[in-house]
Amino acid sequence: MKHYAMLAVLTASLPTAASAQFVSAGPPSDILAMPNQPSVAADRRDIRHAIREGRRSGDISRAEARSFKREDAAISALGERFGQDGLSPSEERELQVRTEALRGMVNARRVRGGRP
Repeated sequence: MKHYAMLAVLTASLPTAASAQFVSAGPPSDILAMPNQPSVAADRRDIRHAIREGRRSGDISRAEARSFKREDAAISALGERFGQDGLSPSEERELQVRTEALRGMVNARRVRGGRP
């Protein structure tokens, strides 16, 4: 019995290799491109179309449409400024995030309809 207890203690104290040690590191996640990810320009084109459709259907007021168009213009200006020396991954991500935020605001307003 004493031998089994000593064997158990010795076995438990042996170092074990972690499997993560054998996995090679890849590039940072912000460098990896998302396959089949639509471009910011295509997203903005879809958003402008959604604004026009929302305005025609009455779901988006004139003032809201102007506000959304101003934000779209700001994203465009930022993209032009960032693109002068090439887009870094963080700059591209910022454009994507701002575009997605605008898309969310437009879609939320269209779903809500003419109600405030």
